[in-house]
Amino acid sequence: LQTFFLNAIQATMGHNNMIKNNPGTEMINFNCESLNCKRVILPLFSLLIFTISGCTGKQATETNLLSQLEKQNRDLNTKVESLQQKLHEKQDEIKKLVLSQQQSTREVVRSKAKLRSHSSKANTVANIAEVKTILKAISGKTMSASQQQTVSEIEQTITMSVAALNEGDVEKAFNLSSKAQQLLQPIHAPQGKNALSNGSKVVFVTPLTMEVLTTCNVRTGPGMKNSVQFILRQGTQIKTLAYLGNWVQVESDKKGKGWVYYKLLEKLP
Repeated sequence: LQTFFLNAIQATMGHNNMIKNNPGTEMINFNCESLNCKRVILPLFSLLIFTISGCTGKQATETNLLSQLEKQNRDLNTKVESLQQKLHEKQDEIKKLVLSQQQSTREVVRSKAKLRSHSSKANTVANIAEVKTILKAISGKTMSASQQQTVSEIEQTITMSVAALNEGDVEKAFNLSSKAQQLLQPIHAPQGKNALSNGSKVVFVTPLTMEVLTTCNVRTGPGMKNSVQFILRQGTQIKTLAYLGNWVQVESDKKGKGWVYYKLLEKLP
């Protein structure tokens, strides 16, 4: 573009010099000069104005675009900061919930441990009472030397179980009481010449109300070989439905039916 303008100006200056060197043609070429100037200078001027306007408009467009981009960048930064703040708040909430859950879990574990401890302690007390009562009932029974030795071992085991229970070692006491029950099974028959019947279950015509003398096991059947179904606390009043040998079938309104060794019950007046 610069070269184009220089060439045009030189052409115009050359035309003027030609007029000066030929004065006689001054009047003739005046109009031509004016005409040539209009034809050359005016388009060039218009082109110059158009070019300048185009550059200015382009610069203005670029400025506006840059301004818009800067505004969008500021808006995005604001949104990012807001989202980061919300993220921190949510993270704090999650931490609080996790801590609360951990605390609740610990409380549940402690509660279950206490329940297991209470349950084991009650089972241990019931086992000890059951073994002691049966040992007392068979103390006058004629036994062989091996049976007498087994009874002596049972008594020692129960003594250790009571000591462990008093020391607070419920698990050890329960294990010892269970061992004593296992040792007692071979020498304690629910039926025999010392039984209260001839081997058939006898049903009471009218259920009797009896009281539990001490915390005791209620078994699924008459005999220590049967599993413990539930436990009855000392002083509980229950209905007795029948008996078989040395075992009485009882019924609890809340826990159902089962069998208890007869020496653990007392008939109410």
